[in-house]
Amino acid sequence: MNNIDQKNTPPKNIFMLGWEYPPHIAGGLGVACKGIVNSLSKLGHTIFLLVPKLHGDEEQIDGVNLLDINSGWQLLGQEDQNELIQSHSFNAQESSDRLNFSPYSTFTGGNDYTYRSSETLVGSEEKIGIKENRTTAIAPIHISGGYGPVIFHDIHKYADFAAKVAGVLQPDLIHAHDWMTFPAAKKIRNALPAEIILHFHATEYDRSGENQNDYIKSIEKDACEFSDKIITVSDYTKNLLQERYLANPDKIFVAHNGVSENEESENFECQETSIDDPIVLFLGRITYQKGPDYFIQAAAKIIREVPNVRFVMAGTGDLHHRMIELSADLGIGKHFHYTGYLNKESAHRLYEISDLYIMPSVSEPFGLTALEAMSHNLPVILSNQSGVSEVVNQCLKVNFWDTEELAAKTIALLKNRMLRDLMGQEAKKDASKLTWHNNAKKIEEVYRRKV
Repeated sequence: MNNIDQKNTPPKNIFMLGWEYPPHIAGGLGVACKGIVNSLSKLGHTIFLLVPKLHGDEEQIDGVNLLDINSGWQLLGQEDQNELIQSHSFNAQESSDRLNFSPYSTFTGGNDYTYRSSETLVGSEEKIGIKENRTTAIAPIHISGGYGPVIFHDIHKYADFAAKVAGVLQPDLIHAHDWMTFPAAKKIRNALPAEIILHFHATEYDRSGENQNDYIKSIEKDACEFSDKIITVSDYTKNLLQERYLANPDKIFVAHNGVSENEESENFECQETSIDDPIVLFLGRITYQKGPDYFIQAAAKIIREVPNVRFVMAGTGDLHHRMIELSADLGIGKHFHYTGYLNKESAHRLYEISDLYIMPSVSEPFGLTALEAMSHNLPVILSNQSGVSEVVNQCLKVNFWDTEELAAKTIALLKNRMLRDLMGQEAKKDASKLTWHNNAKKIEEVYRRKV
């Protein structure tokens, strides 16, 4: 990379702004944030990661200090606390005109992954990052977190709070993840000299298709202008920012996501299945972005050639019931199984018993589930309209709309067990090259780059 300070990156104090963290996640954003902070901490950096709400069961990682409103509240002085309590953003009534909004439907959650306002961290002192400052005091302010109907109100409360915490921490740089945290980064920009790096894991154009939210687009466009540097998860997303938001390409850098280095070796007990029929898997949010309708349309064609095939759609989302109806309308409902919510262990068991994974996304900034599937020796067919397709070769690729080609390639694999096995073995080797450690090294390069 040009214009990079070739000296080793000195350890930095990094203030990360995030919206979710495992195990309480709504998709790939939280998984990516954990992978990034874990690997950056191993490179010697100290991370302070602020999310709206912690639950007390988050894994603790050396060098990663997890903060939310309650734990972060205790870092603030009395003057800052009083200003927040009296501020408009923390006292204003949530209006209902533009708050009826949920940008992410979860494939891993249902109600289990909804942020509950009644939950606190009392009694979980050992679980939070700033242990030495932990008391049983609860902040007199509240942010719901999650992606519910008050999210627009929440992001501005979060921004006010994050700016106060940043003033105390005085970090070397700010690293903010996705649009929910960008207003906070901008508020910090106006108060501190720290460098602002914004990380786009997805855009409103990816998530919402034709039903885009203008307010979110305005946040993303503004972020492209005020940020010092931008990290995207793929060239696909970098190009989209340039085309849609006229972002300066000279300050956009790509750091492809990774997969945990022990992903395939974790001890997930997989019960033997008595099902001899081949299983084709779709795992993800059942929303427009993920192309579930193309999966079902292709399935109708596949069944004509492989009548004993079974299709599993794992996840939930706003199109869940519509997809059930679509498979019924096409007369193939008996070939489909809908799992709904899956935790991590169940998802990995499903990878183990499946024969093929398909990701037919309409617009996929990256596609972490594809890497997970490949890590489990599973052959995959990917949409060309995905970031992960840029960095893996041991797979088959199609345009998301081409259900004829998708069906033909699926049929060819289902009819050739030897080819499936070989492709799965090579896929695992391919995925093993994409680690969070390598991702963190690329992010370090961005930290060093002079713009």
